[in-house]
Amino acid sequence: MKGIRIATLGVALLVGSTTVAHAQQQQGGPGGRRGNMMLMGIDSTLSAEQKTKIEDITKKYAPEQQAVRELMQSDREGAMKKMGELRAKMQPEIRAVLTPDQQAVFDKNLEEMAKRMTRQAPPPAI
Repeated sequence: MKGIRIATLGVALLVGSTTVAHAQQQQGGPGGRRGNMMLMGIDSTLSAEQKTKIEDITKKYAPEQQAVRELMQSDREGAMKKMGELRAKMQPEIRAVLTPDQQAVFDKNLEEMAKRMTRQAPPPAI
């Protein structure tokens, strides 16, 4: 009886972990695991060709993004600076893929992101 319970628990854990892994893969799309905040509002209007091009841009910068994430563990301020530099390189490339209507939404999203980041900035140390 105890063996059956352990086996059932093992199967349940296996099914649960594969479900989570599958869900994480499904969230991918342009911009990575959590999506791309810059593309919100236009992501559903992207053509297959645009999605492919944006995915290629994202993949191109993936090693740099990973390096920034690793740097975040030891030097948050330096990592934030590097992330800003990386974003400044990616944004024009992504924008060039978009239609004029999509570019307008993209620009608005960038503006809102910039506002949020300035509000969330910690007060200067005294």
